[in-house]
This record gives sequence, C-alpha cells and structure tokens, in this order.
Amino acid sequence: MFRSTTLKAAAAAALALLLVGTGVSAAQAANTPAGSAEPFYIFDATTENLVKNGEAIAFDQLVAGYPVGEGFSNYDKMFTGPAAATGVSVFVSPRGGERDTSKWLGSQMNAFNDTTKKTVLTPALLLNNLAGANYASVKANGGDFSAGLAFTSSNGVTVEDASFVYITVKPGGSWSYTATVPATGGNTGGGSAATTGDIGLEATTVAPQDGALSLSVPAGATATFGQAQLINNKSTSTATLPEVTVTDERVVSKKGWTLTQTVGAFTSDSATFTAANLGVAPKVNAAGTTATGVTAAAAQTAGSAVYPATFAGAAAGSGTGVTKLSADLTLVAPSDAPAGTYTSKMTLTLVSK
Repeated sequence: MFRSTTLKAAAAAALALLLVGTGVSAAQAANTPAGSAEPFYIFDATTENLVKNGEAIAFDQLVAGYPVGEGFSNYDKMFTGPAAATGVSVFVSPRGGERDTSKWLGSQMNAFNDTTKKTVLTPALLLNNLAGANYASVKANGGDFSAGLAFTSSNGVTVEDASFVYITVKPGGSWSYTATVPATGGNTGGGSAATTGDIGLEATTVAPQDGALSLSVPAGATATFGQAQLINNKSTSTATLPEVTVTDERVVSKKGWTLTQTVGAFTSDSATFTAANLGVAPKVNAAGTTATGVTAAAAQTAGSAVYPATFAGAAAGSGTGVTKLSADLTLVAPSDAPAGTYTSKMTLTLVSK
C-alpha cells in the first residue's frame, strides 16, 4: 500500500511518484469551480486525513490531491487525463490561467501511474518545491491562485486537461484551499460528493367513472358470398362477415357483456329456406383489439344451425376496451332450393351482463 513515508521521500527528491495500480475513470461532470476536469480534494500525506476547506497548510507541508473526499488511504481513485496527454505537471497559476502554461507561476513535473490509461495517483502538492520565474512572489506576497494537476503535450507546453482547486496564500506562505466538487453534489470538503438525491412527488387523482357499452357496425355492411359449388349435390358458398366493434368503457363496474346473433330466412322471389342452412364461426380479430377475456362462441354448423345464438361474450371483470369481431360464413342451400340469388339479414344485439 502507498504510505506517507514514500510520499515524503519523493517530495524531498523533488521527483514525481510512479505507482502501479488500477485506475478508475472519473465522471467528466460539471465541477465547481468551473473548468476543473474532475473534483479535487487535498489530503495530508502524513495523517492521510482530509484537509478541510479553509484549514491552514504550511508552504512546506506535504499534501496530495485526490478526486474524491474520502478513502485516501485506499489509494484506489485516480485522476484520468485525455488520450492526447504525454506528460503531467503540478502547478500554481492565477485563477483562470490553469490551462495556459505561459501563465503558470510555478510548476513541477509529475508522472503517470499508467501511461496507457493516462492515470495519476495522489499527485504531491508540496508548494515549497515548485519553481518558476515569479514563483517567489506567491509565498512572499500571497494572494488568490489555483493549484492542481495538468495533463500536457508538446513537451509540457500545451495543456490538454486540468483538475485544480482555488487556494489562498497569506504573505509568508501559509495557505488554504476550497475543494473542487461536482456542481450538483454540494460537497465542500467534508466527504465524498453526493451522487443521488430524493425529490418528493405529489399528485391528486380523480376516481374513474363508467363509460358506455356500444356496438359499431359499418354502414351498409354486406357479406357477399363467393361462387357457389356443388358439394354432396348441394349448393355451397362461403363469405366473411364484415368486422364489427364492441367498445366497453365501463372501467369501474366491469359487468361483462354478451353479443347475440339472429338470422332471418333466405329468400329469392317466391323461393325461401331457413336460417338453419347458414353456418357461422365467430372469431376475435387480434388487430385492433385491446380488451381481454373475450370469447368467441362455438360455430354454428350449416344445415343444423339454431338462431338466436351467442356470437361472443366477456365475463364479469373482463371485456373492457375494444373488441374487433368477425366470422367465417358457410351457406349450404337445401337440395330442393331453386337456383337464384338469395338474401337474408343477420342482426347482432349487445347486452350487458
């Protein structure tokens, strides 16, 4: 495990630490202050405790950056740079100059933990070890600055990305910082940033009311039978009943319903034969049907059909919504019926249970 004694040795030699570990990609969310690629917290490298916002830090005190506000001693969270980065530096700059190396007041090279993943673990921020042409004025005069970690390219000239905190240095070198936190997290250095939140929801509903039960039959609907053929020496033809619709909007009572069929005699001029010769096989069409629990009645057989008869139905507690219905029709004329064009009428009647 990475220990503070290792940090001290590295700082004394003014060298960056190169540690082997598994990097964790940080979420590139909006942070406060704006412009920092990742949250940035400062920990005391000796005690491994989080340095609180506003807490005094000596200019020669060894501290380290960490992308979350807890678990520093685990050494398992890393800063992650972009693929274009070829180098790493810690820096102090005027606020707003973090991504411009020409504006840096002091800096020190650091190193990747993993050059492929572009990760950096616990970068040391020993302000006393940074160097720059005007860096002495930072300690001597104090002021408001930024301090952090920059991922660079072009031999350290171009800043590809940066994570940092705002610091305030008093004349003489004592300094403090304000943690960089996710904009939505609200964490200010007392722990890890929040990633969840609760929002109360309140809505007033109204009680549903029963609507209507209705049957819809297309205007002028007619089932025209196809070309008749002799089967067992009887004229036999088939047709499809035009689609009809049952709509049950009684969503509260859900009483169920029954659809019955009545068929009149078939006539052609003075010739006639009974409806018993019409076979009807009701069916529920899946397309357009939203109701459940609807059952089509058993088929009536041509030659022995009995009307009135049930066409379809839904038991109590089911059948609400839309039901699309049709039927396969078979007409077998009696062997003694004269040839001709015969007509009849089917009447459908919908009743509530």
